[in-house]
Amino acid sequence: MALFGKKNNGDEDSGPSDDFSPKKAEAFFKHARTVHDSENYEYAMQLWLNGLRRDPGNMEALSAYLRSAEVFSVENPKKGVSKETKSGTATKGDLGKYISALLDFGLKRMDVNTAIKAAQAAGKLQLSEPTRLIGEHALTLAQKDPKQKKDMFVKLLDAFESGNVFDLAAIAGEMACRMDQSDGALQVRVRNMLAAGTITGGGYDNDEEGGFRKNIRDADKQLELEQHDSIAKTTSTKDQIVERTAEDYESRPDDLAVITAYAKALLERGKNADELKAMSLYGKAYKESGQYRFRQLAGEVQMRRADRMISKLTRQVEADPTNTELTAKLADGNEKYLKLQMSELSLQVENYPTDLRLKYRLGKIFYQSEKFNEAIEQFQLAQNEPKLKREVLGLMGNSFMKLGGWEDAAIQTFRQALDGKMEDDTDIGMDLRYSLMNALTHKAEKDSDLESATEADKIAASLAIQQFNYRDVRERREVIKTLITNLKG
Repeated sequence: MALFGKKNNGDEDSGPSDDFSPKKAEAFFKHARTVHDSENYEYAMQLWLNGLRRDPGNMEALSAYLRSAEVFSVENPKKGVSKETKSGTATKGDLGKYISALLDFGLKRMDVNTAIKAAQAAGKLQLSEPTRLIGEHALTLAQKDPKQKKDMFVKLLDAFESGNVFDLAAIAGEMACRMDQSDGALQVRVRNMLAAGTITGGGYDNDEEGGFRKNIRDADKQLELEQHDSIAKTTSTKDQIVERTAEDYESRPDDLAVITAYAKALLERGKNADELKAMSLYGKAYKESGQYRFRQLAGEVQMRRADRMISKLTRQVEADPTNTELTAKLADGNEKYLKLQMSELSLQVENYPTDLRLKYRLGKIFYQSEKFNEAIEQFQLAQNEPKLKREVLGLMGNSFMKLGGWEDAAIQTFRQALDGKMEDDTDIGMDLRYSLMNALTHKAEKDSDLESATEADKIAASLAIQQFNYRDVRERREVIKTLITNLKG
């Protein structure tokens, strides 16, 4: 890693090598956890960053820092950190630029330029995993920016290339090429990134024993690669792959890549025992490496198994609806499944605080579990994901309605989701208008508000005109008409 190399001859260096100390870093991280739990989020941010200065590649600490920064930003939307925090985290060289960029990124997560600078700083230190985490977020922001520029994607291409994240470098480069198809040099560079990604991912760059160049000379090994890449693997092929990856695992039980390949082979074969074994392998990898992604993979397998069980019970109940034992078992299974999803997604949100889609998924689970306050908290963050915004706002508005007494907040939320498009006949548009109609009706009944009742009637009429049998809109309009008559009377 360039970070821990020799100092340059100039005033700046790529990070003082004598600063690197995971042991010292852990002392900061331990203190940061305690301070975060005591809700002193700004000081926790300072501690996380001081620890990352000594162990900048620590992904769990980076995720924890972003979590503290996110809570601080939500609670202090117009307030930055103090001068003491800035001076308390300052250091020199490229490492100092990275820590400073992280501080800004934590406070302005949705600012595309801030995210790009943080990705560049991580890439310059050749911190592959932080570059991927921050850079992927920056790339998403850049792709959705209405004022996107070629320069944004070129900067990200540079960052990803420096951080050896070639797959994302190729994506960033392709986006830049689309904005300037005359740049031949850029097109060549993107092709190089695609080739580099293929070489790195396929093991072509490994000259050591067991590397691809050695293996490719072996005809049996070539057959193995073809079988791995086959789209439609036969049962026999899947068995062979499991056997080979199992043998590899027996010889190298601590190799994370080998564990990953063995677990993947087991899951592709998909027997019940295979899934249990894969979960055990992921658990072992998580325990030994501390990398959360293995914990996440184990949880995904567990949720998939639970979902399959619920589907089976549902079919049995549909086939025998009078069977009270089956019905009770399904109800109990659904409750346990929701709790499992809630637990797993909460962990994912905690470890990937910049992923707004995860917050949306967790919010939906809270909503289904009738934990509406918790759902609203997640939706308020997830609404910053442009592709999900309308759906998120719809669920958030319905959460306000479920709480009771929050009709005004629900109405405002539904209006924000509709954005003035009161004739929107898409599925989500119709759903939002129907929800707004209901919220206005509740407000009219509660506050004896004729204006709200009249608006609800207009929405009901427009829904019926566009789709006469839409839900129970005709019955709802009769109720609204009666309400208007009573209010006028």
